[in-house]
Amino acid sequence: MKKVMALLLIILIGVMGIAFLEDKKQVLEEEAVPSPTPSPTVPTVVVTMPPEPEDIPDFYSTDSLLIVANKVHKLPDGYEPSDLTRPNVATSADWMLREPAARALEEMFAAAENDGVHMVLGSAYRSEAYQRQLWNSYAAQYSPERADRISSRPGYSDHQTGLAVDIVQGMNTGLGTDFNETFENTPEAKWLHEHAQEYGWIMRYPKGKEDITGYAYEPWHFRYIGKEYAEAVYAVDEWETFEEYFNVEGGTEYKE
Repeated sequence: MKKVMALLLIILIGVMGIAFLEDKKQVLEEEAVPSPTPSPTVPTVVVTMPPEPEDIPDFYSTDSLLIVANKVHKLPDGYEPSDLTRPNVATSADWMLREPAARALEEMFAAAENDGVHMVLGSAYRSEAYQRQLWNSYAAQYSPERADRISSRPGYSDHQTGLAVDIVQGMNTGLGTDFNETFENTPEAKWLHEHAQEYGWIMRYPKGKEDITGYAYEPWHFRYIGKEYAEAVYAVDEWETFEEYFNVEGGTEYKE
């Protein structure tokens, strides 16, 4: 009996030893396996989404201050702004503008007056019918080709937006600078060139940009687009055009 018990004890010790060795072998094998190389950190890419449609300037809405009128972009047939009003400024006739432009013009004229510069509003909103008569008169006086350089065909006029003005010294000055390039040498033009953008206005047809705007240089013609945009345009260049800044198609050829 004692021999049997001793034999069983030897067998049990042997089994336990084998189990211990197997466990030790597994541990050693696990330790021998190299740890996986960590994946490189991928930088976070921040994607800038394009502006929502409501954040993009609307060049074709009649409610927008940025509505465009040039030889490529025609206004709606018979368009007349719904908020026309008479600005309280010195004027050559009973001219009207859209409400925001009228208030901005009053502010600008007052600032110029405080600087000793007296300006006169020589033209503002023109109806499609008025523009037709004007263009026809130029075509008859000169030629249709010349009329296209110095005036807009009906429906394409910046003046029809109710956001454009012609600023002059006044019809009775006798200086002959109104509505011609010599206006650029006047105190009024120099003041406008320096300060117009502060009140939301830009020169609509700058010097040397006829191929872009479609019209000859007019140092007296200013367009209201709001202070933020006007100052941004002038910050690019003093002769920057509406078409260049906003990447709007322009040119000298009409697209009807």
